[in-house]
Amino acid sequence: MELSAEKVGPYVRALRAAVNALAPNEDHVPLSSVLGHLDALDPVLSGTLLSPAEFSISSGMPAFTWMERAIAEAKLARQGSDDEDPSDAKLASVRSLDPALAGRMRDRRGLHQHLRRVRLLPSTALDAAVRRMGKTTEFSAHYDRMAPDGRWMRIRFDVRVESRRRVAGPLVANDKGKIEIDPALQHFLTRHFADPLIALQTQLGEVTQGSIPRLSRSMVGPFWFPGVEVPAEVPPALGSGLLLHSSSEVVSEDVRQDRHLDPWLPSVTTERPPDGQKIYRERRLAANAVVLPIAQRWADRLGFRNRVVPIARTARRRL
Repeated sequence: MELSAEKVGPYVRALRAAVNALAPNEDHVPLSSVLGHLDALDPVLSGTLLSPAEFSISSGMPAFTWMERAIAEAKLARQGSDDEDPSDAKLASVRSLDPALAGRMRDRRGLHQHLRRVRLLPSTALDAAVRRMGKTTEFSAHYDRMAPDGRWMRIRFDVRVESRRRVAGPLVANDKGKIEIDPALQHFLTRHFADPLIALQTQLGEVTQGSIPRLSRSMVGPFWFPGVEVPAEVPPALGSGLLLHSSSEVVSEDVRQDRHLDPWLPSVTTERPPDGQKIYRERRLAANAVVLPIAQRWADRLGFRNRVVPIARTARRRL
């Protein structure tokens, strides 16, 4: 679904404010990358260079194609430098002949300078590091991607190998601790990112030939606002304002008690985590004043743990 030109700025700023309000932790995609990416999409910075502005009708999140245009533009930006960008004098000269062209050149200069200074959300990426070496070797990895419905997902997991070997299947550490990652691991995560948590943990253990002492999967989104298809099982009034979800599920040795605090996600009674590990799930919400009391009553009725966080007003025009 495409946003009209006058709604692109308010949409981007509202989503930015909502993410800021939730302040996602390290189990989620990096906040700095989210904000940098959304700033690039804002027409105040990029004009119409990244148009059309599209969102997922089911999740309300920016469509992959829109996000990807910023990623492609960032690659172009890094091929140049600020010193090579058009000067104010050059823009003034062009403006006298073609004001529209000068405007696009100004927007591209501002966008490229921004993109050289920030790290954007990747369409899909996998990174890993060595956490500990000794009698056992422990790796830490995270896999970030834009889900098919536009939500932003991060899977984090630790791998423990019960030996001094610096190899965990597709993860190999050299003498300096630098990690080489077999691309097959990223392909595996791309295929299985939505599997049930314990099934994913079991499969990761098989793929890496180690134990998985901690695994988390976290999402930013959906983002509901007027025009988004709000699910039939929630009060329709929740679609009358701005409401952003962030959810996370963790199975870990550090979780002391099984807690299911995401009533929108059905409890899986057949889950059996490894001995010594528990499962924790939660969902957090950020809402603007229009829908906050409705969202809070809905959350209370369903048993949400956290209060609904208010979204600061950031734009005069309503979505």
